[in-house]
Amino acid sequence: MRVLGWVAALAVALWGLVTFARVFTWAMDTQSYNTWGAMFMVPVVIALNGVLIAAAAKRQGEAWFTRLLVTGFLLKLAGISARYIVAYYLYGGQADAEAYNLFAIGHYLDWRQGDIWWEASGKVGTLNMELITTALYVVIGPSVITAFFVFGSLAFWGVYLIYRAFRVALPQADHKRYALLVFLLPTILYWPSSIGKEAWLMLFVGVTAYGAARFFNHALATGLALIALGAAGTALIRPHITVLMVAALFVAQVVRPTTKRSTSILTKAAGVFVMGVAAVILVSASAQFLGIDDLSAQAVADRVEDAGGQTAQGGSAFTPVPLESPLGVPAAIVTLLFRPFPWEANGLPMLVQSAEGLVLLVLTVAAWPRLKALPTLLRRNPYLVFAVVYALAFILAFSGFANFGILARQRVLMVPFFLVLLALPRPLPKSATKKATRDATRKELVGAHAW
Repeated sequence: MRVLGWVAALAVALWGLVTFARVFTWAMDTQSYNTWGAMFMVPVVIALNGVLIAAAAKRQGEAWFTRLLVTGFLLKLAGISARYIVAYYLYGGQADAEAYNLFAIGHYLDWRQGDIWWEASGKVGTLNMELITTALYVVIGPSVITAFFVFGSLAFWGVYLIYRAFRVALPQADHKRYALLVFLLPTILYWPSSIGKEAWLMLFVGVTAYGAARFFNHALATGLALIALGAAGTALIRPHITVLMVAALFVAQVVRPTTKRSTSILTKAAGVFVMGVAAVILVSASAQFLGIDDLSAQAVADRVEDAGGQTAQGGSAFTPVPLESPLGVPAAIVTLLFRPFPWEANGLPMLVQSAEGLVLLVLTVAAWPRLKALPTLLRRNPYLVFAVVYALAFILAFSGFANFGILARQRVLMVPFFLVLLALPRPLPKSATKKATRDATRKELVGAHAW
């Protein structure tokens, strides 16, 4: 019986290979490299991800995580496919990805021959994204389909690193709940899944987060190296995101608890100095990136307001509450995390977005028992301070944006850090708390008696 099974499997495999060969030959004769190249390269990309998934699953050694990681990757493939269909079939190629694709097509052959050149086109972040795409095409050829899968894979592993950071920094937290949220949330599956800034940034935001967790967990050299790598990767595209992250790290390092040992105090002081110098440098770089000569708070506020005004167009536009209003900060938090509400949605994409916002709102309310312990946890855990400060700074920085579609794409870089709050440690039942108190008291009395 087993022999028959092997024979059947071999027959199916041979049939599949013959069918693929015929389809591949047809595609080479009738389609562009974008299609037939993807037929060869996409399976290679998926196979490489499979190897990494196997290694990550083996490292953690938990069956539930293996199943979730595989499920999350399969859904990510669906998100990549959906992103490509929307960009090239619904929008007819009217997307940022096509601009990067065209630039790369015009340069990759020269690069392969060693003639690496380019002409500045637009802002620095856009140019760097074009150069990154060109470098990728040198390896994979001019296949935008394959590039979508490569960039989507980079974002997937950025999310994995954010999850690893959570495990390292908060070992007592609800890891399964957090994994379900970050790997299966539609926003994270869909938006950073194409040639574009969000996918690249998601990878290096993840590198920075993992570096922060390692740094705060006393792996200083490794942590700083990862933070530097993550900062360099995000600064290539959006240095103001780098500023927000380094500023959050600076705050976390300043309020980080220290012991009475001089080494701990010196380590904290050194960390504060390094983060402070990095923040100053990055603020200057961001000012240049944004075209701001005056670094006063008013100048920055005016620039953010101008950017918000430029987004207030199209069917997804809305009127944000200004931060000068007493309701400005709460309204910004609600807008960045939960809007549009169902009655504000005017199409299927916004309706899906509003459904996700409602789910997050319900989960936030349900997490109130966990959130009550947040002040205590903030005093003890610098990574949690980093996550909260970064999320809040991000919300305030993007509060002037007046378009739900743009906000949905931008906030994907902040949402994983907000989700940390929904997976804080479960509060102990009163009986367990009383037992722990009694045990601690008994231990203290025994120690006093022995003394």
